[in-house]
Amino acid sequence: MTAQETTENAAPSPEPDLNATPVGRTVRSVRHGGSVRPRPRPRPDPHPPTSPVPLLHDTELAVLRDIVDGRFNATTSFDYLFRDLRGRFPAAHLPVVDEGSPPEGPVSTERVAAMVAALKKLGAAMVEPAGPPDPDLDSTVPAVYTYWGQFIDHDITLNTNGPDNPPAAEDPPRAGDLVLGDIVTDPFTVFPPETVVASLHNGRHPFLNLDSLYGSGPRFPGEPGRRTTRSEAAYASDDPAKLALGRVATDAVPGFDLVAPGDDAQRDLPRFTVEEVDALTVDPAERPVPGAAKIPDGRNDENLVVAQFHLGHIRFHNAVVDRVREIEPWLTVDDRAVFDRAQQLVRWHYQWLVVHDYVRTLTKPGVLDEVLVEPSLLFRPRRPVAMPLEFAVAAFRFGHSMVRNGYDFNLNFGRDDQPPTPPKAAFASLVQLFEFTGGGSINPDGFGDALPSNWPIDWSRFVDKGDPDRRRSATKIDPFLASGLSTMLKEGNDAGLDPGVKALLKQLAQRNLLRGYWLSLPTGEAVAQALHVTPLTDEQLTRDASQDVKDALAELGGTPLWYYVLKEAEVQGNGNFLGDVGSRILCETFVYLLKKDEDSYVNHGWTPADGVREDGGKMITTITDLLRFAGVLSRDDGTFRQVAGRPAGHDGDA
Repeated sequence: MTAQETTENAAPSPEPDLNATPVGRTVRSVRHGGSVRPRPRPRPDPHPPTSPVPLLHDTELAVLRDIVDGRFNATTSFDYLFRDLRGRFPAAHLPVVDEGSPPEGPVSTERVAAMVAALKKLGAAMVEPAGPPDPDLDSTVPAVYTYWGQFIDHDITLNTNGPDNPPAAEDPPRAGDLVLGDIVTDPFTVFPPETVVASLHNGRHPFLNLDSLYGSGPRFPGEPGRRTTRSEAAYASDDPAKLALGRVATDAVPGFDLVAPGDDAQRDLPRFTVEEVDALTVDPAERPVPGAAKIPDGRNDENLVVAQFHLGHIRFHNAVVDRVREIEPWLTVDDRAVFDRAQQLVRWHYQWLVVHDYVRTLTKPGVLDEVLVEPSLLFRPRRPVAMPLEFAVAAFRFGHSMVRNGYDFNLNFGRDDQPPTPPKAAFASLVQLFEFTGGGSINPDGFGDALPSNWPIDWSRFVDKGDPDRRRSATKIDPFLASGLSTMLKEGNDAGLDPGVKALLKQLAQRNLLRGYWLSLPTGEAVAQALHVTPLTDEQLTRDASQDVKDALAELGGTPLWYYVLKEAEVQGNGNFLGDVGSRILCETFVYLLKKDEDSYVNHGWTPADGVREDGGKMITTITDLLRFAGVLSRDDGTFRQVAGRPAGHDGDA
């Protein structure tokens, strides 16, 4: 068997072709919110374990076959949560024609052009004014929840459609989402729901199974495909039951302090070093960039907070491996059995926390409890596994409004009443959080290919619901995004882009609004009526809004679902949790995914009482507990958890 035949999705047993399934997929060189467009003729990978391409050759071919043939084997589907509204297009949606029925198929009319102009106007007005932070915009939700949502998103969605690539004039149209287009296509085209469902592909298997952490898993000695898969780069060399970690220096950077515990070097993602890259014998174009993360989903190195959150889960897995070997010693004769048991426990803890900590914190009280016991959920997709579009394209994007322009990241950042001494600053800016990652050259100050010792996160500043300093919280959920998201650092930078397209790709609010229109999402009012809740009034939708917002909403003749969800949270939850519509979409989606997954904690009757516990016996029932067990968050006495005299969660490598 050749190395290429055992690429990223090979299994310990050689029989299944896991390239034809999205389970366990590795993804590199893709940005958050980006998409993967399979190449018509992908080239074989000369060295799969280090290949920087988004999808490896065999997987890319399988995805391309799905797209061209209209199948969903190597991909999963999207569908509409509200089937009745899908059938009422465009009556329950933003207008696409001035009057009468729209033409069959894609729609590109003067009315569509007018809607696009109004959506751009609305998006441009959905940005906080630049200036000092406004304390009235601080929520009661700790900042970790913003980036936890991003981590979840990468685990369940990967858009595989790309810019419009129609066939030549003499060729017949080709099925699949390469014809579906994108929001930068000129003229802008709205696609009816039937086309969207048939054409849009999800490159992820949307169960909460932590594919972004595990990929296709490790390969142990004697197993097929060992040292040929891309996922293996994420695992420790000496103990492949554990995930690998990167190293930071334990010496202070001049002018800065070490972040506690200063002697713990394993506080970065595993990364390709300059020496590793230089030693490769493949063409330079086929090599990873020094500092690039070795994790199964490169999007989790998009910014430093989500990268450190991913790191926390690596450490949690490793700590669970140690605990499994301690309390289930009969498994220790087989490293595969140890890994499988640890992975199962980590997944179940993660799934339980997503529901009972993340979702419960961010949704309206009572909604989750109702959906958990509801015998008949709303989502009834055509295919066995699907992702609701109302969730992926609108409701779950509420987290964008929770992003701050700066964070009290660790002790190297000060407060207004304690002015920092240069080179320290009051807050870590969004620009810095994007720069100190693999995609941002990891170390813009020139200290090498590893994270500097002054940049590990201090989680105590991100997770405390009782912290009196609300500048450590997320901003309120409302129709305003941090000004830093109006000029996104890593977007719209491709050479040759039209200036107008470049500006659009850098403006997140406009992108979200146009994507919802392009994919024919129903309006917020239509969804509220479908849920039998009272829609927001015009006064509520425009309360405290600028004249541009009022004018844009009047021109649209309905409210984009994303804007509606944000405004509803402001009106019904004071920006601290989602309202009726947003809460129901989130709860329905997550409960559907867990009930659909035969291996989820829901279908095994598992609770944290059956999982690992902190050293004093406390169950892991919050994200704070998980990070403490992983050894990356201090306990109440200021110490960090250790195992056998070493920091918890270490990978065992020298």
